[in-house]
Amino acid sequence: MSSLARITAVALLSGMGAIACQPADLYPLTAKRGAEPDAGSGAGGGVGTGGAGTGGGETGGAGEAIYVAPDGDDSNPGTLDAPLRTLARARAVVRTKNKNLTDDVTVYVRGGTYPQQATLTFGSADSGEAPHYVNYVAYRDERPLITGGRPIQGWALSDVTAGIYSAPAGTPPFRQLYVNGVKAIRARSPNLGPDGAPNFNRLSGWDKDAREVQLSSSYVESFGDLTKLEMHLMTAWADNTLRVASITTSGGTATVKFQSPEDPLLFVRPNPRLDQFGWGSGRAFYFENALELLDAPGEWYLEETTNVVYYKPRAGEDITTASVVAPMLETVMSIEGASTSDQASYLRFEGLTFAHSNYLRPSQYGFLDSQAGQYNLTADADNNQTVGHPPAAVSVTNANHVQFERNLFTQLAATGLDLVSGTHHDLIVGNAFTDIGGSGISIGKFTASETTESHVPYDPSDANEVCTHETIENNFIDNVSTELQGACGIAGGHPAYLTVEHNEVSHTNFTGISIGYGWTNAPNAMTDNEIDYNDIHDVANVLAGGAGVSTISNQGPASEIEYNYLHDFGASPWADYAAQGLYLDEGTTGYTVAHNVLVNTPGTLVGPNTGANTLTDNGANPEQAENTMATAGIEPNYADIKQLVIERATF
Repeated sequence: MSSLARITAVALLSGMGAIACQPADLYPLTAKRGAEPDAGSGAGGGVGTGGAGTGGGETGGAGEAIYVAPDGDDSNPGTLDAPLRTLARARAVVRTKNKNLTDDVTVYVRGGTYPQQATLTFGSADSGEAPHYVNYVAYRDERPLITGGRPIQGWALSDVTAGIYSAPAGTPPFRQLYVNGVKAIRARSPNLGPDGAPNFNRLSGWDKDAREVQLSSSYVESFGDLTKLEMHLMTAWADNTLRVASITTSGGTATVKFQSPEDPLLFVRPNPRLDQFGWGSGRAFYFENALELLDAPGEWYLEETTNVVYYKPRAGEDITTASVVAPMLETVMSIEGASTSDQASYLRFEGLTFAHSNYLRPSQYGFLDSQAGQYNLTADADNNQTVGHPPAAVSVTNANHVQFERNLFTQLAATGLDLVSGTHHDLIVGNAFTDIGGSGISIGKFTASETTESHVPYDPSDANEVCTHETIENNFIDNVSTELQGACGIAGGHPAYLTVEHNEVSHTNFTGISIGYGWTNAPNAMTDNEIDYNDIHDVANVLAGGAGVSTISNQGPASEIEYNYLHDFGASPWADYAAQGLYLDEGTTGYTVAHNVLVNTPGTLVGPNTGANTLTDNGANPEQAENTMATAGIEPNYADIKQLVIERATF
């Protein structure tokens, strides 16, 4: 079913059982914008049409126009010939123009780099007024870069024999580095496989009572400084970043202990655990972040004590003239209303690139994934757990009618874009999410708070806290979960009336699309979510238990997974056990799963304690299989977003 038009259809049909999904989108995107009952006559002011290109004309027709350029001046009037310099100044000018609107206000952003020294924030005072939007759009076909990074300069050869260069790193520290627009590899062992393929060693044993793991002594070096060395350990469906406390060697065996708080969590929690579903050949791991491991071209290491970064250039790179960027801000841009009743609204972002976010928690406290990229704060032997939520490069809270179209989210440490809570009627359409450490898109709260046990059904007394009537459509989500390997292409906590359709999701290390949390069939905030017409392939590349589409908990009465094309993935050679094509995980209730095409991929698994679901006509050749394979994924008007690449950063 198409996008925002579904809102009224759900009200009409939800009492009739599962809603039938039509084999084609009957409503063009331009009609969807503003189509819900409270949106007035439309949005966008003619700035975007859903076709190729960003559509940033000189004035967009009527309405106020403000211009920003990297070579502008914030004392300028903000015209095309005399633009402003910063987005923060443009925001201040908008505040003088966004009251009693009769048309849109549009900020045209010229190509070039816009470094953010602090998070760029938008609140209620920065909003449009229905039906008129405040737009921040790329000027014509230019690609402005909004970066949370800083340049690393002053490189000099420091180890002639090894061909290693060094440079002053500045502060804060960082866990990613980008050279000429390509992510460098944090020094590790074993090195990555051919073409960057996953590559691990395996444990030989562990001792739960002693809280230690064993491995071959051939896997360890004579490390000069253990305090920053990390072991990245895969356990079932989760990855763990464990800061090393000690390594002792006896004969051919090395014993590793870890720092706290990750040490007790790893050995106490029953899910996920080291012996999940048997022992097999040992859990996969690699070491990371020691100068002794810097041995391959493209690798780097940050010495935090001296704030010096080391890098071994790739063939053909001249690091002394290269563009080298280190992330600095954990959140590059945020949109946040004052409360669920005083929201930011009617904001639109088009044709922009958001890049270079930081995420330092794994360096400070370790990181133990509970599921879907949410990390353990506490856990006990009875499986009582609390979890935290990773930050996003762009976050949206207490907001409505916010639109993201034709943007590129790339080179980000944790989540790309997060509709955190208190959002409704927002549109994420035709964006590219690539080279992201965590999930590409996250939506909705996973638990009520960081102190709420994660199995407690989420159903807040303030219904406006729930993310509802959101549309995620025609996005390209590829090569995500590169750092938090248990994250997903799209990760949903407890959304309601969510539409996820016509996206392409590929190259994830866990699940492609995961909706739900809590593992309960009890009623909660979720209802009537739709996951239709998505093209999902090459997922579950590292961890076990992943799937093309996975659901958790009660989402009835009329949620659906229909007409998706899932293909070309299976159990990773590094996984502890199998993956699934479609996975109705614990507590899933209220889903119709029908007409999904599964080719060269596992089948469908229904987990424990599920409620009433309808599964029919799924497999290699269901009804309308050829049409589904041809029409699932990104629609033609947005096919070009797969070609988006980051521009060279200039500071």
